[in-house]
Amino acid sequence: MTINPRLPKPSIIAGFNEPAVLGLGLTQTIGYGTLYYAYGVLAPAISREFGVSLDWFFGAFTIGLLLGGVVAPLVGSQLDRRGARVVMTSGSVLAALALVACALSPNLWLFAVAIVLAEGATCLVVYEAAFAGLIQIYGHDARRRITAVTLMAGFASTIFWPLTQWMLTTFDWRWTLMIFAGVHLLICAPLHFAVLRRAAPKRVLPENDHEPRADEPLSLTGLHRRRALVFYTAAVVVSGLVYSAFPVHMLRIIQNEGFTAEAAALIAMVMGPAQVLARLLEFVGGHRIDPLMTGRVALGALAVGIALLLATPGTVVTAVLFAALYGAAQGLFTIARATIPLQLFGTKGYATLVGRITGIRFVANAASPFLFALAMTQFSVDTAILICGILAMLAFAAILVLKPPGKAG
Repeated sequence: MTINPRLPKPSIIAGFNEPAVLGLGLTQTIGYGTLYYAYGVLAPAISREFGVSLDWFFGAFTIGLLLGGVVAPLVGSQLDRRGARVVMTSGSVLAALALVACALSPNLWLFAVAIVLAEGATCLVVYEAAFAGLIQIYGHDARRRITAVTLMAGFASTIFWPLTQWMLTTFDWRWTLMIFAGVHLLICAPLHFAVLRRAAPKRVLPENDHEPRADEPLSLTGLHRRRALVFYTAAVVVSGLVYSAFPVHMLRIIQNEGFTAEAAALIAMVMGPAQVLARLLEFVGGHRIDPLMTGRVALGALAVGIALLLATPGTVVTAVLFAALYGAAQGLFTIARATIPLQLFGTKGYATLVGRITGIRFVANAASPFLFALAMTQFSVDTAILICGILAMLAFAAILVLKPPGKAG
């Protein structure tokens, strides 16, 4: 375990009393709640009105995710060139306009275009952009603030699933989307403009100029940098195939262990608390270990959870442990995705680099739930889980290869 000597032990409230953290924690909760989780509640009503199947609706949603993969590198470069304040404020306005377009769509084709644009706008306002903003403000001291934001945003589904259902019942899906648009325009856009005023752009360095300034920690250069970039990208993209497939098919996976749909739903609920608990432990004690160790723990927990499910199927303990380990792994790796590039590659060009990796991850993630379903149909649920277990092990092996600056060689 690698100790990080740079940071003193922080107080329990450090970060939560800072405007940038509080503001971004709120906007991330709103962003994920309105642009991601709400669709699961609204989809049946929207599909009924337009006379299409749920498969068609989520097909449009998947195309939106693919668009996110295409625009993510551009968003990353703009974050470095213009700063998070401009990008995220503009993103909130674009998200509001896209939601209004969804709400006013007279037919399914225009709605499909609007929802694709909404998912494209999502890239400008969710985690990767927020993390870049925190790093532009706090540099290498951003880690704990990033964890604090993910702790707050971790309640997005808890808040917005019931809230969206209440709004759908009280109004209808069109008014619900209009209200969400108003929230982005009147709350998120002003908050991004206000709390990110110190988010100075970190311009991209020339191709071979990655030497850190004298006042910055070491970062990887040359061959070590290129090698680390390959293995880190592999770990993110390969593990992303599992992280994106499991939430969609979690109930089916647990039911395959012999549980009823009701029991599977109860077991799956363990994921949320496990995710929050893992992030809370990272928030309290993460300063004692480096980001690479956090990533290794996350991917190791993912691989162990899948192995347990395959080795000892059909028991309540195994199913609960699997759900808990998956939730914890997902919670920690979200933080690792933000902090490992900072540790390995430094602050200069951070958003551009992360944007390129995110683009690849988004494209892979968009296809993953479909490929998992195909494997279940053509082979079996156990075979699909085994494939995910192999992918998790490959991602874990890739992150084990990585070494922090000063130890690479």
